[in-house]
Amino acid sequence: MNEFRVLASGGSGLITPLTLFLAVVCLCFLLCLVTGMDSDTSADFYVAERSLPAPRSALALIGDHIPVTALLSPIGTVALSGYDSMMLAVSACAALLVLLVLAEPLRDTGRFTLGSVLRTRAAGTAPRIAGAVLTLVVCVPLIVVQLTVAGNVTAYVLGLDVAGTAEVCTALIGLLIISFAAFGGMRGTSAIQAGKALLLFGVVIALTVLAVGRFDGDFGGMLTAAALGSGGAEVFHAPGLLFGDTVTGTVDLLSLCLTVSLGSAVVPPILLRIGSTRDGRTARRATSRAVVMITLFHGAVVLLGIATAAVVGAQTIVADDPRGNSALFLLARALDGAGAGEVLFTVAACAVFVTALATVAGLALATAASLSHDVYARALRKGAVTDKQETAVARWAVVAVGVASVLLSLLLHSWSIVFLASFAAAVAASVILPALVYTLFWQGFTRRGMLWTLYGSLACCLLLQLFGPTVSGRPFALLPEHDFHWFPLQNIALVTVPVGFLLGWAGSRLRAVPPSAVGRRTASDAVHRKAEGRPRTGRIRVIRQRGEAS
Repeated sequence: MNEFRVLASGGSGLITPLTLFLAVVCLCFLLCLVTGMDSDTSADFYVAERSLPAPRSALALIGDHIPVTALLSPIGTVALSGYDSMMLAVSACAALLVLLVLAEPLRDTGRFTLGSVLRTRAAGTAPRIAGAVLTLVVCVPLIVVQLTVAGNVTAYVLGLDVAGTAEVCTALIGLLIISFAAFGGMRGTSAIQAGKALLLFGVVIALTVLAVGRFDGDFGGMLTAAALGSGGAEVFHAPGLLFGDTVTGTVDLLSLCLTVSLGSAVVPPILLRIGSTRDGRTARRATSRAVVMITLFHGAVVLLGIATAAVVGAQTIVADDPRGNSALFLLARALDGAGAGEVLFTVAACAVFVTALATVAGLALATAASLSHDVYARALRKGAVTDKQETAVARWAVVAVGVASVLLSLLLHSWSIVFLASFAAAVAASVILPALVYTLFWQGFTRRGMLWTLYGSLACCLLLQLFGPTVSGRPFALLPEHDFHWFPLQNIALVTVPVGFLLGWAGSRLRAVPPSAVGRRTASDAVHRKAEGRPRTGRIRVIRQRGEAS
């Protein structure tokens, strides 16, 4: 979004967004103080004492599932790419269907971090360390992407076009979010996520109603106008605009759809969210409700993309931002009726800000939970740590992760960060998903198979991404002036997901050393029984017994 150009706005146009931004910041901070300052125990800080009911969990789950890129990018890509981007919207809805299968058995493990879930099937500290490594590999790049986009959007909305203002906005937003996550914990983050979901639905519904009303409810007329605004029906309704109509382009689109549908279902904040529900049935009910609402949301986003192509036009979108990330704001300005466009523009900007705030807070909290609970309390201290000490370390871990992410965002601000988002999503789909599926559902999964999946698939993702077109050889690449890529796909999941499952199967089939302590409670487990929770059904006990046999 470095290509954003400032919309012409007068003095009042600057004061209104700024005033509303400050009001939203104060409201969010007050919400964190009220809901999260009493989080003195690790169980409360990590998972809100597992007390969140299904309706609130469903709203928070929607908030976790919609990062700022999922709000801004789809509207522009639908307007510019038509059919291809509609396929991505369907894939985003499918992600929660994948989570629906995993939600109840995940919650029934009684664990909330990736490392602790993996620990139910393998002895020692290796699963916890591997889980923490993967959490960092997935969450930190996503935080950097969200902060960079949020800084650019804030500078764009406020009309600040002086060099360096986007970086300043990124730093300020990052520091605010660190404070929210460190103070609020899971309770504060959940409250902001739920509020974010309600605000997003309100903005999207309002824009959709106004956009459809612009064409007097004639969806066919709006679709025709969208096709004309994007270069003709034969282009807008045909596949191939996003990656090209070649075989490689088609495979790239399929790979991206696979990445979205699998990767976004198992990112660490989602695992932490499932762990904060009351029990397995509550987790399943919350996910079921979230599936319905997410489907409606992405359906409305597709309509907004079509409306943007019809009302604004592809040429105007590309002139303002070649990636189309400013399409939401252009549509809000275009739907100007008696000044409503300016109000919608400002409210949409606040919705984007809250989205970035909630998403980054969730990512930082998930990373801190893994570092403090799995690495510090279990791997390093072997359970010889008080609950108060672990909570303090968790808060400082939020600060450390946040500051490091802000510095990385500032360092990479003028670079292409497409590869960061692609790599993080591919790792989630190719490494975390196979490990979780095997852990929860396959009695023959062994410690060796787990480590092969975790580290072998991670190495495969790193290799293919490094030598792919998102790093070199293309104008949008991280190093556009160099070309050392030999892997043709921008999205690698179509290759790496099967590799992840294959490595887990192959490693488990080899003769392994019989585990001596798989599934047994150690003294350190007893110290943190409250934080991790107990299994609540007999079903997971059967899973653990099977893990011992493997």
